[in-house]
Amino acid sequence: MTIKLSVPENTSHYRNTSKMPHLLINWKSFFCVILIFLCVVETAFAGKWRLRAREHFDTVTLKYGNQIEKETTSGIGPTINFWWEEAYENSFGLALGLMYIDFARESESIGRGQRMELWKLGFEGKHDPLQGDGGLFLRWGISKNLLKTQGSLGELKGNGGYLGIGWEFPFEILGLAFEIAQRQISMENNLFIKTSSPSIGVHFYKHL
Repeated sequence: MTIKLSVPENTSHYRNTSKMPHLLINWKSFFCVILIFLCVVETAFAGKWRLRAREHFDTVTLKYGNQIEKETTSGIGPTINFWWEEAYENSFGLALGLMYIDFARESESIGRGQRMELWKLGFEGKHDPLQGDGGLFLRWGISKNLLKTQGSLGELKGNGGYLGIGWEFPFEILGLAFEIAQRQISMENNLFIKTSSPSIGVHFYKHL
């Protein structure tokens, strides 16, 4: 005998609400660890707090559980850093990002909508191994992630990692940075996300 269970669509609001206290505790703990680390960094080194931004042009791959088939589409969105910085040497700090994942040309499937949002909040570091004016740089990051599927899967949480390599060109009042990177995120419900992206950042070192 087979028993089939179904959950009414209108209960998703209550499921999300019941998770909120636990979610808030996780985010508060995450913030505390990062703030303590930033305080240690600031007292140990000489640098300045800066606001930086870059734009990503992503290729996004979604894999659902053990299924062989994957979905690949495009994504776009910014990442904003608020961090401690030594220009063209080392930078550490917070990273907030938003990516719009576009399935507008595809039909809705496997619980997702046609335009998802991926929010990322975490910690990033940028290092210039040559420590000159511009040139090669490496970037790494870890993040907490929230995927708004716009479908029956609702909102999913997950953890991710980021690795990038790039080259920055110094000009009179700014630095122009080109970067290639990959991000991997493990979400709830056995959903795995991988993004590959070129990105571009404009840094006004002498003024901001």
